[in-house]
Amino acid sequence: MAIDPEVLSSSSKKGNRSGRHIPKWAFYTAGGVGVLLLVGLIKILLPVIGMAFLLAFIWSQSITTRRY
Repeated sequence: MAIDPEVLSSSSKKGNRSGRHIPKWAFYTAGGVGVLLLVGLIKILLPVIGMAFLLAFIWSQSITTRRY
């Protein structure tokens, strides 16, 4: 008794759709959550970076000695 190949070939339309299918809403949901996380991360990091630059400027001004 011979082993038959797949009933649906992978090159046909039904063969392409017969595999695992991830719904479109899952991609949109993952993209939306990713955008929200990215925006939240930027909102957190921008003030921290700005404060670091400000403190670096204040520190550099405080250690320089000026002779008038």
